[in-house]
Amino acid sequence: MELQSANGLDDGHEIASGRGPIEWQEIDRRLREYAVHRSALDAAEFFDLLRAEQLKICFLFGYVSHYEYMERVLGYGPHAARERMRVARILAALPETAASLARGALSYSAVRELTRVATAETEAAWLTATKGLVANQIERVVTGHLPGDRPEDPTVPDLRPRVVRVELPPEVHALWRQARAALAAERGTELSDADFVETLCRGAIAPGSGADGPAHQIAYQQCPDCRRTTQNGAGREIDVAPDVFERAACDARDLGSLDAPAPERATTTVTPRMREQVFARDHHRCTAPGCRSARNLDVHHIIEQSRGGPHDLWNVTLLCTGHHAALHNGLLTMRGEAPYHIEFRWVYGPPIPAGLEPEARRALITQRAREFFE
Repeated sequence: MELQSANGLDDGHEIASGRGPIEWQEIDRRLREYAVHRSALDAAEFFDLLRAEQLKICFLFGYVSHYEYMERVLGYGPHAARERMRVARILAALPETAASLARGALSYSAVRELTRVATAETEAAWLTATKGLVANQIERVVTGHLPGDRPEDPTVPDLRPRVVRVELPPEVHALWRQARAALAAERGTELSDADFVETLCRGAIAPGSGADGPAHQIAYQQCPDCRRTTQNGAGREIDVAPDVFERAACDARDLGSLDAPAPERATTTVTPRMREQVFARDHHRCTAPGCRSARNLDVHHIIEQSRGGPHDLWNVTLLCTGHHAALHNGLLTMRGEAPYHIEFRWVYGPPIPAGLEPEARRALITQRAREFFE
């Protein structure tokens, strides 16, 4: 018996000398052939999709647009159709990338990521930088780059909102609405989609009020040089805005430098003894007026640490994640000393109260709009 690599596989070589390929090797060979054929078909389809768009053949079949033709005749969904046309248009100016796709050296998924940044001038550099990488690795390499950038150029954070669509059965949709109403009543204001989902996620990641430890059981990393911040999302590094990191730093556990030769000692922004005192003093509730939230609480510094705010008890108070985010986003301000002399002020007026009748809600929005534009 011939010895193979440590995992028992050796790119399709025979396991036993003198024998022909066994079933798993034949399956592997066919799957590899399918991948090459699929890439070649993708390259050919991109060319014909562009020609079909130029010739406007959709009108010959009674369709109102090229995308309707792609949906009805080729079976693509709306997003997939637009994404394939985006790739096709850019690929027309990237001959080396198109050739690599045609011969199966690159997959459609890899080409899709490369077309986000590569241009005719930078194509060769990107192909060199991503040689041997699979699609998800190429995605990481191109993240933060703009079209025309070279691989060695500095990246910029991608802070665009993400669109997430969910489909729920009726009984779960009812729970969704009930949970949102309960959280809005607890906070005393209507919740945005982001506020609601963040509260649900934090409750799953770190259930409880935050009294037993920092609420931010979430991995953030910040570059000490450029101050760019990323958050770990199930193994993927996602850019976040600076105010998100500042909010987390109010009440977090600092692991120190991850590049240090030896693990550094972990520290907390707020000591366990101070946390205990603050929660007891503020009755385990958010101190923003009208808010009754007793979950997902952060210890916040009234004078921010970045501006030299001390860790004294008069300078710290409890805020729920919603009011904490509003404060760091610049929508809410606070000043004074805890616990009795804190002044809160909404910069653009307080949020819409929860539970208003539709007519009262519309009237309040109209009044706010009139005041804003006057």
